[in-house]
Amino acid sequence: MPSAASARLLLPRPTLAACVFVGVERDTRGVALSDEQRFNHYPATPMSMISWIFDGALHMVEERGADGRPVLGPPLPRLVLSGPQRGPMASWSPGPVHALSVAFYPEALGRLSGIGADSLVDRILPLEELVSGPLLAACQALLMSEGGAAAFHRLEDRLEPLWSDPRPCKTGRTPLMRDWLCSLALKATLSRTGRGVRQAQRRIKGWTGLSHRDLQLFARVEEVAVRVAQDREGGELDLAGLAGELGFADQSHMGREVRRLTGLSPGRLNGLMATHEAFWFYRLLDESFV
Repeated sequence: MPSAASARLLLPRPTLAACVFVGVERDTRGVALSDEQRFNHYPATPMSMISWIFDGALHMVEERGADGRPVLGPPLPRLVLSGPQRGPMASWSPGPVHALSVAFYPEALGRLSGIGADSLVDRILPLEELVSGPLLAACQALLMSEGGAAAFHRLEDRLEPLWSDPRPCKTGRTPLMRDWLCSLALKATLSRTGRGVRQAQRRIKGWTGLSHRDLQLFARVEEVAVRVAQDREGGELDLAGLAGELGFADQSHMGREVRRLTGLSPGRLNGLMATHEAFWFYRLLDESFV
């Protein structure tokens, strides 16, 4: 069963809502977890992410051995950058851990760092290997803090002078990828340098590092997640009916799409969310959609 380990979503202030997608804090200090419960499972994501490990250690699960056991990579640095990930990921902590991850829209992080998103796809590396200047200094300063929401707000304070966007966005709810994709499509279409469909798609890929097809997959699976959360809350979860309602050919088609980003079928994922601590991130998202 899920434990009392702390995890929470942190939404950015309006002036940074076009830069920061969301923050996630995870704190397992003071909680007794088994080795199996100390895994952390995540879906694929089009976002770029900066993570701070304030206490403890984390290892990425790099592959599965012939016996099905996870093969762990070396400990992650305390300050790590991960680019858009096209497949699901997992990490493991050998003991209690306190960490903060902040997901940036890839085009926004590119603007702040000067690094193209295409060079970050499927990569996880120390932040200082690629980032320098004011952004690196802002991120390094947080390592001296106690972490948590206070650290997230201090990061916001340091990002605001670096991010001058005259159009603050509304906040108050969990941001959705479909809204972001709509804004990207509008921006690409209104560009002065060619307004054809192919030109717009190439422009979006340049900003995000991912193809239009890949990005549409993220939006479709997110829509499934939102509806599953809402239907479950209402006590009526009909996956076959939901597949037809959302435009999938059938339930199997919907299942294949979800599996591409999570590694699991919708039914299996729902079961693990309800019973397994390692799927805390999925539960956190699920609760935010209701």
